[in-house]
Amino acid sequence: MHNPVITPGKFGSTRSRVVKPQGYRCSQHDYCEPCFYMITITTKDRTPILATCDNGCSHYTDAGQIVLAQWRSLSAMYPLVETSTLILMPDHLHGIIRVRERMEQPLGIPIRAFKSLVTSALRKYYANPEFQAWNPGYHDLIVLRRGALDAYSAYIRDNPRRFCIKRKNPDLFVRVNNLTHARLPSAQVWSGYGNLFFLDRPLFISIRLSRSATAEEIGTVASQVRREVAQGAVVISPFISPGEKAIAEMVMQQEYGDLILMKPDAFRPYYKPHGHYFDLCAQGRLLILSAFPESKETTLTREKCLLMNEWCAVIARLA
Repeated sequence: MHNPVITPGKFGSTRSRVVKPQGYRCSQHDYCEPCFYMITITTKDRTPILATCDNGCSHYTDAGQIVLAQWRSLSAMYPLVETSTLILMPDHLHGIIRVRERMEQPLGIPIRAFKSLVTSALRKYYANPEFQAWNPGYHDLIVLRRGALDAYSAYIRDNPRRFCIKRKNPDLFVRVNNLTHARLPSAQVWSGYGNLFFLDRPLFISIRLSRSATAEEIGTVASQVRREVAQGAVVISPFISPGEKAIAEMVMQQEYGDLILMKPDAFRPYYKPHGHYFDLCAQGRLLILSAFPESKETTLTREKCLLMNEWCAVIARLA
């Protein structure tokens, strides 16, 4: 078995984003201050009442049209809040909301009002005074880096396409908990998402590039990865450093080549990969692994990076 070691030496856009479970806010952030947010709200028990999706498009139901009208009218009630991009999916919504100037009350107050107004309107529409429209709480992503707003807006608009892809390829978007395999370090409790058959493949190539890797070093690794991938090797890495991300991007842009991504935190409920990783998953060319327990602490430490690289090496039979 030939498993080369490569250790020479978002793709993203706006300061770091903060991801929190529904109902939890970021304790370090002042939600009264001016800022952009991407908001996600789910319907009660994830009931699909807001829209239908086909051919990559979202078609709003009557209930969805009521939600859209309340979203557009929110600024009339809260002039310091501005709503923009909104996409309704069958059982949830994604929207961009902006706090224009400092408010006396945090963002949660107008969002709570929006949810309440929608519930009241839908109770009238369904002629059911007990109707519950929403699950408790909401998700928010804080938009801090310059340029991320466009990226988040594009992500929201692309949601119907991704939904249709998942519906056509359900087996490729399934998380397996308590995953066991001879390749996985047995001291950890593993979860996997994507093409689990990669663990049965004979050839792996583990990528580890420091943040200070030069363009020449990255190019050398890229050339070796191309050769190994052409022979059927699966590339495994946390893909964290710029050089590692460049290698992942190179493989994703090819018509062939498979990746195993070591995830630096636990899988959240309703998790799905983003960006190019989503499309790679839909092609059956991606497996995501995690051995970290659920935690509110999402800081990426040096110790965590070293641990993930060690796991990658073990899985690739390099340790």
